[in-house]
Amino acid sequence: LISFVLVLFLSLDIADHFYVFNTYVSVLITIVITLLVFQVQGLYNNLGRHISTDTIYIIAIGSAVSCLVLISSILFLELKIPLSVPFIYATYLFLLASAIRLFIRVLGENISPKKRENVAIYGANLASIELKNALQKNPHYSVKLFIDDNVELDRQKIGGVQISNFYNAKHNFVRFKIETILLISANDIDASRQIFDMLLDHPIRVKIVPSISSLLTDGFEMAKLKDLKIEDLLGREPVQYNPKLMGKTISEKIVLVTGAGGSIGSELCRQIILWNPQKLILLDVSEYAMYILLEELKQHPSSNKIDLIPLIGSVQDRQFIKKVFDRFNIDTTYHAAAYKHVSLMEQNVMQSIENNVFGTLNMAELAIAANVKHFILVSTDKAVNPINFMGVSKRLAEIICQTLTKQKINTCFSIVRFGNVLGSSGSVVPLFRKQIEKGGPITLTHPDVTRYFMTIPEAAQLVIQAASIAHGGEVFVLNMGKPIKILDLAKRMVSLSGMRPILNEKKTLKEDEIAITVIGLRPGEKLHEELAYSTNLTGTIHPRINTTIDKPMKNEELFGLLNAAREAIRDGDHKKLYKVISFVSDGLPNLTQSSDAFIVRKDEENNQFLSFPLRIKN
Repeated sequence: LISFVLVLFLSLDIADHFYVFNTYVSVLITIVITLLVFQVQGLYNNLGRHISTDTIYIIAIGSAVSCLVLISSILFLELKIPLSVPFIYATYLFLLASAIRLFIRVLGENISPKKRENVAIYGANLASIELKNALQKNPHYSVKLFIDDNVELDRQKIGGVQISNFYNAKHNFVRFKIETILLISANDIDASRQIFDMLLDHPIRVKIVPSISSLLTDGFEMAKLKDLKIEDLLGREPVQYNPKLMGKTISEKIVLVTGAGGSIGSELCRQIILWNPQKLILLDVSEYAMYILLEELKQHPSSNKIDLIPLIGSVQDRQFIKKVFDRFNIDTTYHAAAYKHVSLMEQNVMQSIENNVFGTLNMAELAIAANVKHFILVSTDKAVNPINFMGVSKRLAEIICQTLTKQKINTCFSIVRFGNVLGSSGSVVPLFRKQIEKGGPITLTHPDVTRYFMTIPEAAQLVIQAASIAHGGEVFVLNMGKPIKILDLAKRMVSLSGMRPILNEKKTLKEDEIAITVIGLRPGEKLHEELAYSTNLTGTIHPRINTTIDKPMKNEELFGLLNAAREAIRDGDHKKLYKVISFVSDGLPNLTQSSDAFIVRKDEENNQFLSFPLRIKN
């Protein structure tokens, strides 16, 4: 009605038409039919604050129909109104009907009883725009920024929201008071790392949007989003595995995995089951770990075709291991069973040697006797120039495999060495995450500590492929990338949680602060880990697998040393055991802790070992 009156005022001499009865008849007919068209199309069922392009489309159709009805009325009732008037009227109707709804939408978006959370969206693509539109309908969130690596889009706008490149993003985080960054996908490693670098100075939560369609259907709720994990940011672009290498030691073969319930062992099993082994024998000393793994593997579609055999036992039990090799005609053995926690092994030296060294000796000798075709030892970077007993035990395990290779045997031994794996039970990441959840402080052993990191699936795949490359006795070193400073890791994990990291605990902390406290290096801990004795690594057919040359021992030297170590353990003589194994590294500390609640310190001047009571600090 307002649109029609506006046309009469602006386009015609209205006096002539106000006194014509047919004018009111034509207006009434037009309004009634237009209202019916809008009602049928559902215009009045849409909430004004959620107007969309569909609503505009409905108004456009209704205005066009209204125009046609008015033209028909003018012709049928023979009104002296120019035929241009209905077109001008329809334009006014479309503009007014749309404008009032857009005004209501703007009011709905900006008037809210609660403070809206300012968010930034990574990417300036169609999916990001859909996410922005979904968020605009939510009274709790306000999109303030798009982040995109396309420099040409910098300072452009989409729907009134500015686009910022990575270089200007830090400034805009402060300017727009951004609290959360939304990633539609965490698969873009480079983009994730750039955001990761931003977080060093800005405590901003990062959330991953799993599916735009589900958010549009069910409504946007921050609780539905996943937190971006530090593992996603430390990971690397995946290298496509070689199917021939993955299947060579597995397909249609009987495979044994020791330490199957551990972080690496369980992932090896997950990868092995994909390549159709005839049998997969799972060996672990932990009943609970075995139960969890077995239940998981049973859910895999391939499990119906594979004979899964769970065995509870220890690699230290030679008779038990002999029965395993005698009963099953094993083709490939992945030996991942080991004690690996450095600080614990500093206080349990004999068990460390018993399990990691003599457990490996049992497995290796019995594998040779059973004519196992491939034997793969999973080792660690801590075996290189070890300064702790766990590292010494793993280096001795490596030497055993290297020395046995020199004999005339049918078993192909190989050693795969790598650093920390993200998310494993011994990784620092789960520890930091728990400390952050409790509100801190984060305990850091030293501000300069660096470590190599690799995801568990990548490590397992590379171990399997390295085994397929082996000819016998090689030490394979996995490409771990660049070492990461643990202090930076801690800071970024705190920032990811939306808190602010504060180095060295203050007396009073603000609500959004978490302290990072330096507690000093633990016994046997290095500042920087090494992956090989020599810097000259030789490449292989796989881009992330290298080999290094480590000298094996003579057979009589090795078994003389092992016999002396076995006697020391049998007699409970920690001093003798320390003396026997200390040849492996000049870096072994003069102070070591034993499982019998005393420490042994070497007196260099008198070349004697002195015993003292062990006092363990909380």
